[in-house]
Amino acid sequence: MNVIELPESWRGRAILVDGEPPEFETPASFKLEKRRREWMLSRGAAALLPDLPFVSFSHSAPYAAAARDAVPVGIDVQVIRTVSERAAHLFLTEREEEAMQRCSISNRLLHFWCAKEAEWKRRGGTTVTLKMTPLELLAEYERGLRFDLAETVQIGDVIVALTSPTP
Repeated sequence: MNVIELPESWRGRAILVDGEPPEFETPASFKLEKRRREWMLSRGAAALLPDLPFVSFSHSAPYAAAARDAVPVGIDVQVIRTVSERAAHLFLTEREEEAMQRCSISNRLLHFWCAKEAEWKRRGGTTVTLKMTPLELLAEYERGLRFDLAETVQIGDVIVALTSPTP
């Protein structure tokens, strides 16, 4: 398992890995080897973080990520792929879509998707849809976006989002 460097401010809260997962006993419900491998890789990532009560997992082959915190936390990872921006209305509000359109960062729609997915996970899936999971864009950087509730970063061929610590 290889650890991929995340922003310094995320260290100790989040980790991104790829490679061969450690062996864990997995639930019998996994019918596909791919799912079993992703499960083991994300759990292996979590084992490298401090033992804190809240945990979030994500995977997008060949990557897996985990986040741990003393408060609810969410993480999402997406391998970069072509996604039509015509799909934005399915998970962004009009205001969020307008903010996304103002961004010049590559793969801007995936950055918004990752941030919303991470925040949805932090909320324990209590919002019915991602569109109902609010985010406000605060800043754009060369490799990522900062929202009021999450931050994204592109590392090579993957985008990762982590929710901001909350009181």
